Amino acid sequence: MLEKLFTQHSSALHRYLLSKKCTPSLAADLVQETFLRLAQLENLESVLRGPSYLFRVAHNLMIDHYRRYGEKRFDADATAFFETLVDETSRPEEQAIDALELEHLENMLERMPARTRDVFLLLRVEGMTHKEAARYLRISTSSVQKHMAMALAKIGRELEPDPEG
Repeated sequence: MLEKLFTQHSSALHRYLLSKKCTPSLAADLVQETFLRLAQLENLESVLRGPSYLFRVAHNLMIDHYRRYGEKRFDADATAFFETLVDETSRPEEQAIDALELEHLENMLERMPARTRDVFLLLRVEGMTHKEAARYLRISTSSVQKHMAMALAKIGRELEPDPEG
């Protein structure tokens, strides 16, 4: 029965959350959390009568998220953020070099383990503290520190000049 509800309403819930300015990844997380909450209910009859209960749960989860984490809008796909870093007032040659450097950074991030990449983006792009990122990702602060150290070490190794080149 829950699977049927998910099939029928998950897309609409996702669109609703996007319309409320959630990032795609946050909206997907909140849709999943909504259905996890439903799975804990003893009686799904009220939900079957209409989707309004689903939308209320999703809306409340979104509000709880923003109360807990503020207006941070983290999305693992940071391409849009990186595109804003290219200075369009600079000369075309400088823009090309900047774009190549950003592409190189994006490629490095894609090769990182997902959790390490998420920690790096939360701390360096979103500006969260270690404690905020730990709470957001539901991991310990020491794990955040370890993932950040791994990310910085990987970036440092890749940015070092090639001794043979």
